[in-house]
Amino acid sequence: MLKTFTVLYGALAALASVGLAMIRRRRSVAEEELPTVAVVVAARNEERNLPNLIGALAAQEYPEDKISFWIVDDDSEDATWRIARSAEEKDKRFHALHSNPLSSVASPKKRALDTAIRACDAEWIVTTDADCQPGPGWLRAMASSMQETIGVVLGYAPLTGARNPVQALGAGESWSAAALCAAAVGIGYPFNAFGRNLAYRRQVYLDLGGYGGDGSMASGDDDLFLQRVSARTDWKAAFSADPRSFVPSAAPPASKLLSTKARHLSVGPKYAPGWVLIGVVSSALFMGLGLASIAAVLGLAKPAAVWSAWKRKWLFDLILASSALRVLGDPARAAMAMATASSAPFLLWAIWPKALFGNVRWKGRTFVRGRAAQPIDDELHDPAMSATE
Repeated sequence: MLKTFTVLYGALAALASVGLAMIRRRRSVAEEELPTVAVVVAARNEERNLPNLIGALAAQEYPEDKISFWIVDDDSEDATWRIARSAEEKDKRFHALHSNPLSSVASPKKRALDTAIRACDAEWIVTTDADCQPGPGWLRAMASSMQETIGVVLGYAPLTGARNPVQALGAGESWSAAALCAAAVGIGYPFNAFGRNLAYRRQVYLDLGGYGGDGSMASGDDDLFLQRVSARTDWKAAFSADPRSFVPSAAPPASKLLSTKARHLSVGPKYAPGWVLIGVVSSALFMGLGLASIAAVLGLAKPAAVWSAWKRKWLFDLILASSALRVLGDPARAAMAMATASSAPFLLWAIWPKALFGNVRWKGRTFVRGRAAQPIDDELHDPAMSATE
């Protein structure tokens, strides 16, 4: 198992490095060539974050006649709707909507996104979250990748404000995910994305029937949609390596990081068969390395063999991080990513069982095994759960 791990992980590092080398920073686009863009935000109980996001969106350096902002209230119980309506009244570029209760899309977030996508008429849809803080050059930078053959533009969304080791691991994992995202685009097989910094052609979304059969999943408005575009259309994906296009957001509390990652991984079984196979094999080998390490400590495995596997893993991690630095920059998060990669063989034992067999919680709702057609309201299901969300 250890030999298989080192061989396959080494091959992955080499392939990813090739993909990262293929990523190029696009040149700026002339103003008259900029496409029309609609920024869509699904907001549920976001009264704390929404004012800052609205300010960041209003400051975008993009032609006013080519941009619109759509804030969709997803059954909020606070002042989210009032804040969205206030923005709409002050700035004609803003639009406030309620999530369509008659939509056939079961997942609340996807239903909210779908409501705005069908209401607007822009060429490109750009999604982000209420707790994000894009810089003023965000949309101009993303637009530079919206070339004729491109149907999806993927952006990086770093986690900021880590105050403890657990949050630092989360920030490192986000950096690693972006590195793999860019590498996959570089080799022409995109599979993962950040929903808080994602752009795609509106017509592509409509042609594919929106989220299709994935509409009941708690997550997947990014990864699963990207894979559908890649598998069912001739459109290509691009990764924006322009630092102005990076969209930071605050790192979740340490208590929520594992459940957040489990929610993201809960869509894994819905990936394309090839990616499912790669995920199963790689996760098994990573978890096997963690198990072998514990066995070595207990005297049940050869410490020398385990140590050799770890040294090779760290070498491959370093190769990947060095290649990704050229695209993503940020050496501090790269160091966090190295630490995250070292903890992954052990953390996966805690995350995968919950992702595959446990319930997934998101914004005060519980999805049974991450894919319930009718999510359970936590306040009706378990008041204590809702209080700690």
